[in-house]
Amino acid sequence: MMRIITGRARGTHLYTLEGETTRPTSERAKEAVFSMLQFELRDRAVLDLFAGSGQMGLEAISRGASRAVLVDASPKAIDIIKKNVVKTHFEQECTVLCADYADVLRAHRAGMPERFGLVVLDPPYAKR
Repeated sequence: MMRIITGRARGTHLYTLEGETTRPTSERAKEAVFSMLQFELRDRAVLDLFAGSGQMGLEAISRGASRAVLVDASPKAIDIIKKNVVKTHFEQECTVLCADYADVLRAHRAGMPERFGLVVLDPPYAKR
């Protein structure tokens, strides 16, 4: 079972999608990433593409990021992400988008005003 490792929502267990369509980032990998970034998160905006359950963006918020944009193309994943945002009480800090990652990146290049201090990409294995 996935959980938020530390910070404001420490220990909160997260909902996940059934089956193998969405492959969650392992807790060990997540801990390694955030151990490296721990002093770089404070007050930064995070873009989590291929968000799945939202765990990476939510972990960043829990550790001090100012906000997160959680993006996934799957409506089922979006439902899970929204449940996890509510469960962690991060509704004010999160924006959840059901969109293709490429469309979001194109919008950003075309003048999306938001700047991100961290971009998380953890695409499915089968993604071309």
